[in-house]
Amino acid sequence: MNSYDIAFVPSDERSHREVLEKIHAAWFRGERPPAQPRPVIRDSWLRLKRCGLNPVNQPAAVADRARGDDAAILAVLPIVRGMIGPLLDDDHILLVLADANGTVRWRAGGRAILRRADQLAFRPGGHWSEKAVGTNAIGTALSTGTPVHVHAAEHFYLSHHGWSCAAAPVIDPRMMRPLGVIDLSSPADQANPMAVALVASVARQIGVELKEEHRRDLGRLAAATRTPGAGRWMLVDDWGWVAAAEGVASSARIRLPSGLSGSFPVDGLGVAGAERVAGGWLLRPAARSEGVQAQLELTIGAHRCWLAAPGAKATSIHELTGRRASIVAWLADHPAGVSARELAEAVYGRPDAVAAVRAEICRVNSTLGTVVHSRPYRLSETIRVIDER
Repeated sequence: MNSYDIAFVPSDERSHREVLEKIHAAWFRGERPPAQPRPVIRDSWLRLKRCGLNPVNQPAAVADRARGDDAAILAVLPIVRGMIGPLLDDDHILLVLADANGTVRWRAGGRAILRRADQLAFRPGGHWSEKAVGTNAIGTALSTGTPVHVHAAEHFYLSHHGWSCAAAPVIDPRMMRPLGVIDLSSPADQANPMAVALVASVARQIGVELKEEHRRDLGRLAAATRTPGAGRWMLVDDWGWVAAAEGVASSARIRLPSGLSGSFPVDGLGVAGAERVAGGWLLRPAARSEGVQAQLELTIGAHRCWLAAPGAKATSIHELTGRRASIVAWLADHPAGVSARELAEAVYGRPDAVAAVRAEICRVNSTLGTVVHSRPYRLSETIRVIDER
C-alpha cells in the first residue's frame, strides 16, 4: 500500500496548476478556496501559518556546513546514481540528496536546471526544512516521515510555484529515523506525477540494502568480540541492537541510556554494567557485592526525584524534575501499573495528553535506560523506591 498520493493527472496538469494558484491565493487571504488543498499540503500550510510566515516574502535557504553524521546521506549516493542517474540525461530534471536536517549535500542535473535552482539557493549548503523555506518536498517529507510530491502552487512561497518536487525520506535502520532525503525536482510544466513513486521506490530499496549491511555489521561484531561464554550477558552495537546473547531471552534491540555511565536496567539482565568493545558494548549484570544483585534506588522528594545507579567504582546520580519527576513519582505510587490516559490525567490534568506523556517517558528511558515499562506503564522491577515526601 502506498503511503503517498499523486499530486496531479497529466491530462489536466495545466488547468490543475491554475486551480492550485486560486486555492493558494484564497487560502492565504482567508477567503473560501474553489477546492481544498490535499491533506498533506493543508497540514504543512497550517504549520507554517502558526509560525507566522508570509508566503509573499522571499525565503532564505541559509547556507549550512556539513557536520559529521549530517553528511551520512552521501553514503547512499552510488545506489541513487545507479537507479536514477539515467534520468539526468533530461536537462529539466534535478536530483538532490539532503541530510536529516533538510540541508542539501549533493545535486546533479543539466546546466539549465542547475542555473534555475541557483536562483533559489537550491544547491549544496542550502537549508530546505519547512521552517526555512516553507512547504517543499524535502522539508515536508522530513516533517511527515513519508514520501511527498509538492506541485506548483502547493509550495508555500510564491517564488517556488514554478517548481514540482518529489521527495522520500531514507530511513536509517540502526536509529530508525531519517538518514536524509532523496528529491527529484523539475519545472512544474514538465513534471511527471509518478516522480513520487520513483523516489519512494528508491528510498525503500536503499532501506533494504542498509538493513542488510547492518545485519552483516552485527555478525562481524559477534565474530570479533571475545565474549564471557557462561553466565548471562548481551553484546549490542552502539545503537542497542543485539549481536549475541547468553542466558537471557532478548529482544532485537534494547534501549541504551545516553552516556552509558554507571549501571542501568536491561530487560532480562536486571541492572547491568557496560564494558566497551570495538563496535559496541558487552552488558553483564552489575553486582554491589558477591552474590548480591545491584538495584537502582529511586528517591522521591516533594518536587523532584533522584535515581542512583551503582557502578563498578562509584554510584551515579540522575535527577528528574518537572513532568518527568511527576510521572515517575505517580508510577511509584501505583506499582501495578497505569494506562497512558490515567497518567495524562494525573500529571497534565487532562486525559487527552497521552502523546505528551509518552514523549516524556521516552525521554526518561533514553537518558536512564528502560526505567519505565509499558502496557501498562510501570517502574522497572529493578528499582527500589525510597519515599521522602
